[in-house]
Amino acid sequence: MQFLEKPAIAHLHKIKLWLIEESQKTNEGFYCNWQIIVKCFHNNQLLIYHSNQEPIAFACWDSCGDSYADIDIFEVHPHFRNKGIGKEFYNKIEFFFKSKNYIAIKLFCSPIESETFWKKMNFIKFPKRGYAEPELTYYKPLIKVNNPTQDGSGLTDKLELWDLEPYEVTNQTPRWTWKISEIENPVLQPCNPNWKLRLTKNGKIIRDDKVKYFDRESLIELGPFLLIHLL
Repeated sequence: MQFLEKPAIAHLHKIKLWLIEESQKTNEGFYCNWQIIVKCFHNNQLLIYHSNQEPIAFACWDSCGDSYADIDIFEVHPHFRNKGIGKEFYNKIEFFFKSKNYIAIKLFCSPIESETFWKKMNFIKFPKRGYAEPELTYYKPLIKVNNPTQDGSGLTDKLELWDLEPYEVTNQTPRWTWKISEIENPVLQPCNPNWKLRLTKNGKIIRDDKVKYFDRESLIELGPFLLIHLL
């Protein structure tokens, strides 16, 4: 098996043939998105996995600057499904994105049956952010991150995030809490820029504001993500 970052036009034509056949036989697959696939090919955003020059899986992707990658389409040839090819191919893709220093991968599970696969690849479901966002949007960090704690009530140094705007918060506890210190990994969390974010050090509240106003000196919003390094 070989992973290709820049497939040839011949590979694209072979993918088209299998997508047409799949569409005609099952009325499924991504032939309906053929123009997107062609566009990705010309933009060098088509990745393939092939055996003996025959493509057996492909993925279309896009990027948000130098921050994170979006997988728009991911498909394994029908004859090679349920054989571990999808996992092999995804692992190659993840390594490829890490080499570009992306912080995360984001995607939408389509068809819905693919959700099980992406969960097995350790993808995490997006929280409801108050936007018209697909229900099955998932992400996976590509960097070591600071995971939320189950109970941060006793912490004196912490970062807290509510899935509410500041004016909506009365007695609600934060949705996520992270222990912070100089040795902790960065915080990476999908969020709404209007949500309430609070930093506490030595038991004293240092900052308490909307995400978008929280740090006016450093960029902490990367697309849908909150990314905070040392505090």
